[in-house]
Amino acid sequence: MTPSARPFATATSTAGGPAVDPTDPVAAPVRINVRALLVEGDRILLANERGQTWFHLLGGRVEAGETVQGALRRLLDEQAGIELDHVTFAGCLEGTTIEHGERVGVLDVVFAADRSWAGEFGTRLDDLDIVSASLVSLPDLDLRPATLRQLIPEWLLHARPAWYGASER
Repeated sequence: MTPSARPFATATSTAGGPAVDPTDPVAAPVRINVRALLVEGDRILLANERGQTWFHLLGGRVEAGETVQGALRRLLDEQAGIELDHVTFAGCLEGTTIEHGERVGVLDVVFAADRSWAGEFGTRLDDLDIVSASLVSLPDLDLRPATLRQLIPEWLLHARPAWYGASER
Protein backbone atom coordinates (compact mmCIF):
# COMPACT_ATOMS: atom_id res chain seq x y z
CA MET A 1 0.00 0.00 0.00
CA THR A 2 1.43 3.37 -0.95
CA PRO A 3 1.66 6.12 1.69
CA SER A 4 -1.01 8.17 -0.11
CA ALA A 5 -3.42 5.19 -0.11
CA ARG A 6 -2.87 4.37 3.54
CA PRO A 7 -5.78 5.57 5.69
CA PHE A 8 -4.93 8.39 8.11
CA ALA A 9 -1.31 8.56 6.97
CA THR A 10 0.16 12.02 6.68
CA ALA A 11 3.49 13.00 5.23
CA THR A 12 5.29 15.91 6.79
CA SER A 13 8.63 17.55 6.31
CA THR A 14 11.34 17.44 8.95
CA ALA A 15 13.69 20.43 9.20
CA GLY A 16 13.27 21.27 5.51
CA GLY A 17 14.17 17.73 4.51
CA PRO A 18 12.15 15.09 2.70
CA ALA A 19 8.59 14.26 3.71
CA VAL A 20 8.44 11.55 6.39
CA ASP A 21 5.40 9.36 6.91
CA PRO A 22 5.61 8.15 10.54
CA THR A 23 3.54 5.07 9.69
CA ASP A 24 6.05 3.80 7.09
CA PRO A 25 8.23 1.00 8.44
CA VAL A 26 11.87 1.86 9.06
CA ALA A 27 14.32 -0.63 7.59
CA ALA A 28 17.31 0.43 9.72
CA PRO A 29 18.81 1.75 11.85
CA VAL A 30 16.74 1.93 15.01
CA ARG A 31 18.08 3.92 17.95
CA ILE A 32 17.08 3.03 21.52
CA ASN A 33 16.84 5.85 24.06
CA VAL A 34 15.99 5.63 27.72
CA ARG A 35 14.20 8.47 29.51
CA ALA A 36 13.33 9.30 33.13
CA LEU A 37 9.94 10.59 34.18
CA LEU A 38 10.86 12.59 37.28
CA VAL A 39 7.80 14.16 38.91
CA GLU A 40 7.50 15.59 42.40
CA GLY A 41 4.22 17.17 43.44
CA ASP A 42 3.09 19.36 40.54
CA ARG A 43 6.60 19.68 38.98
CA ILE A 44 8.43 17.66 36.33
CA LEU A 45 12.10 17.72 35.36
CA LEU A 46 12.73 18.39 31.68
CA ALA A 47 15.86 18.83 29.59
CA ASN A 48 16.43 21.40 26.87
CA GLU A 49 19.31 21.35 24.40
CA ARG A 50 20.76 24.86 24.52
CA GLY A 51 19.61 26.88 21.52
CA GLN A 52 16.53 24.72 20.94
CA THR A 53 12.94 25.62 21.82
CA TRP A 54 11.79 22.07 22.60
CA PHE A 55 12.05 19.90 25.72
CA HIS A 56 12.48 16.19 26.45
CA LEU A 57 12.75 13.95 29.48
CA LEU A 58 16.24 13.47 30.89
CA GLY A 59 18.12 10.52 29.46
CA GLY A 60 19.41 9.62 26.02
CA ARG A 61 20.94 6.93 23.88
CA VAL A 62 21.54 3.39 25.13
CA GLU A 63 25.09 2.43 24.13
CA ALA A 64 26.06 -0.99 22.76
CA GLY A 65 26.47 -3.50 25.57
CA GLU A 66 24.48 -1.47 28.13
CA THR A 67 21.26 -2.51 29.76
CA VAL A 68 18.44 0.01 29.46
CA GLN A 69 18.35 0.62 33.22
CA GLY A 70 22.15 0.82 33.37
CA ALA A 71 22.10 3.46 30.63
CA LEU A 72 19.43 5.42 32.50
CA ARG A 73 21.51 5.47 35.66
CA ARG A 74 24.63 6.52 33.74
CA LEU A 75 22.84 9.27 31.82
CA LEU A 76 21.11 10.81 34.85
CA ASP A 77 24.41 10.89 36.72
CA GLU A 78 26.21 12.46 33.71
CA GLN A 79 23.46 14.99 33.01
CA ALA A 80 22.39 16.07 36.48
CA GLY A 81 24.16 14.13 39.23
CA ILE A 82 20.94 12.26 40.00
CA GLU A 83 21.19 8.78 41.51
CA LEU A 84 18.07 6.68 41.21
CA ASP A 85 16.67 4.62 44.06
CA HIS A 86 13.99 2.72 42.13
CA VAL A 87 12.52 2.85 38.63
CA THR A 88 9.23 1.55 37.23
CA PHE A 89 8.61 0.91 33.55
CA ALA A 90 6.15 3.59 32.34
CA GLY A 91 5.99 2.91 28.62
CA CYS A 92 7.57 3.10 25.18
CA LEU A 93 7.37 5.78 22.51
CA GLU A 94 8.03 4.72 18.94
CA GLY A 95 8.87 7.26 16.28
CA THR A 96 11.10 8.36 13.44
CA THR A 97 13.51 11.21 12.89
CA ILE A 98 15.98 12.40 10.27
CA GLU A 99 19.67 12.21 11.20
CA HIS A 100 22.36 13.22 8.71
CA GLY A 101 19.78 13.10 5.91
CA GLU A 102 18.73 9.52 6.72
CA ARG A 103 15.50 8.31 8.27
CA VAL A 104 16.06 6.62 11.63
CA GLY A 105 13.64 4.73 13.83
CA VAL A 106 13.66 5.75 17.49
CA LEU A 107 12.34 3.82 20.47
CA ASP A 108 12.22 5.76 23.75
CA VAL A 109 11.89 3.51 26.80
CA VAL A 110 10.46 5.57 29.68
CA PHE A 111 10.85 4.80 33.38
CA ALA A 112 9.18 6.64 36.23
CA ALA A 113 11.82 7.27 38.87
CA ASP A 114 10.95 6.92 42.53
CA ARG A 115 13.16 9.55 44.09
CA SER A 116 12.90 12.98 45.62
CA TRP A 117 14.86 15.45 43.50
CA ALA A 118 13.70 18.83 44.80
CA GLY A 119 16.70 21.12 45.06
CA GLU A 120 19.18 18.26 44.52
CA PHE A 121 20.06 18.54 40.85
CA GLY A 122 22.07 20.69 38.50
CA THR A 123 23.15 20.60 34.89
CA ARG A 124 26.52 18.92 34.45
CA LEU A 125 26.73 19.34 30.66
CA ASP A 126 27.54 22.58 28.84
CA ASP A 127 24.96 22.04 26.09
CA LEU A 128 22.02 20.96 28.28
CA ASP A 129 19.69 22.93 30.53
CA ILE A 130 17.58 21.09 33.11
CA VAL A 131 14.41 22.81 34.25
CA SER A 132 11.61 22.12 36.68
CA ALA A 133 8.31 22.81 34.90
CA SER A 134 4.77 22.86 36.20
CA LEU A 135 2.69 19.89 35.06
CA VAL A 136 -0.09 22.29 34.03
CA SER A 137 2.34 23.98 31.60
CA LEU A 138 3.00 20.77 29.61
CA PRO A 139 0.34 21.49 26.93
CA ASP A 140 2.12 24.78 26.18
CA LEU A 141 5.59 23.24 25.79
CA ASP A 142 7.07 21.73 22.64
CA LEU A 143 7.80 18.21 23.94
CA ARG A 144 9.83 15.68 21.97
CA PRO A 145 8.56 13.20 21.15
CA ALA A 146 5.10 14.74 21.05
CA THR A 147 3.54 11.53 22.41
CA LEU A 148 4.93 12.52 25.83
CA ARG A 149 1.79 14.67 26.06
CA GLN A 150 -0.18 11.42 26.26
CA LEU A 151 2.20 9.24 28.25
CA ILE A 152 2.87 11.66 31.14
CA PRO A 153 -0.73 12.39 32.21
CA GLU A 154 -1.83 8.80 31.61
CA TRP A 155 1.01 7.49 33.75
CA LEU A 156 0.32 9.99 36.53
CA LEU A 157 -3.38 9.14 36.50
CA HIS A 158 -3.30 5.34 36.13
CA ALA A 159 0.34 4.20 36.68
CA ARG A 160 -0.07 1.65 33.86
CA PRO A 161 2.63 1.21 31.21
CA ALA A 162 1.58 2.02 27.66
CA TRP A 163 2.92 1.89 24.10
CA TYR A 164 2.69 4.96 21.87
CA GLY A 165 3.66 4.23 18.30
CA ALA A 166 4.39 5.88 14.99
CA SER A 167 5.10 9.50 15.80
CA GLU A 168 7.42 11.90 14.09
CA ARG A 169 9.84 13.86 16.28
